[in-house]
Amino acid sequence: MEVIIKEIEYGSEYYRGLRSLWCEVFDSTPEEVDAFYENFGDDIRGYAAVDESGEVFSAITCHPCGTYRGIPVYVSYAICTREENRGQGLAAKLTSFVRDKVTEAGYISVLSPAEPSLVSFYAELGYEPHFFKLERAAMSPEFDLEEFDDFDEFDLDIEGADPTPFRAEIDLQRIPAEKYNIYREAFLAEQPHIEPSIEMLRVIEAETMNGCGLYSVNRGDAICAVRSADPVKVVLTELILNPVLKELSFDIDSEIASMIAKHFGAAETHFITPGPGACQGMICGLPDEPVDQNEEYEYYFEKPFYGFPIE
Repeated sequence: MEVIIKEIEYGSEYYRGLRSLWCEVFDSTPEEVDAFYENFGDDIRGYAAVDESGEVFSAITCHPCGTYRGIPVYVSYAICTREENRGQGLAAKLTSFVRDKVTEAGYISVLSPAEPSLVSFYAELGYEPHFFKLERAAMSPEFDLEEFDDFDEFDLDIEGADPTPFRAEIDLQRIPAEKYNIYREAFLAEQPHIEPSIEMLRVIEAETMNGCGLYSVNRGDAICAVRSADPVKVVLTELILNPVLKELSFDIDSEIASMIAKHFGAAETHFITPGPGACQGMICGLPDEPVDQNEEYEYYFEKPFYGFPIE
């Protein structure tokens, strides 16, 4: 069987095969995939490994997400292969094909490993870990362990918890993507980061559940993207502090996350902040630039931040 790579336009016959595979692997609906493609308009492309009959065996979607160091960034996303065709190198072939198209055009190719074990897989394809995150959890000050004993998925180590947690009320205001981006660029001005496009921010809004979205905290203390909220936990795809607050308290982001849990009536908040932790994104095509010693020293502590992993 001969397999070829096909570039796919939205709405085509091949697109329907890509969409079907996406839904099968990631448990999405056709409407969700269509909305994703429609959001990026002419700037999004799908690629698939197909046979002579046009059957899709493996697929990848490539779309713009913003800029990094002034260079357009394109994300390889929703990389998927039919279960019976895995282990044949199809995903690697597609990923490499898209990588070359993006980098040869002078742009940056980025992807987010779905799990740590994939970092080495993508490293073999020419991607390097570049964007990092700190992922933590903070308990609500009103947390009652007995109330949540019946939740099997609830797993929180409360040893050493502060008996007098931060209890001030918090003001969360839902804000539009455009205003969120203004805050975000101001807060991350000294931190290497991807500046997301409005289209990318709208994807984040669409990915939220239970009426969640993009919020300002205390009218400028911080911003956060609330993915979901239920009685067990609130999930923040990012929590970014006003730089002034970072100088006031080493753990103020945890205090804010704790009060966000209280605000939503949850036991805890899982949140992501910029920092030298796990790999959030891998990169290919970044031009080499000379860095003086002072910049390199600062860069070590201010790891580049991607933000918005779409799960």
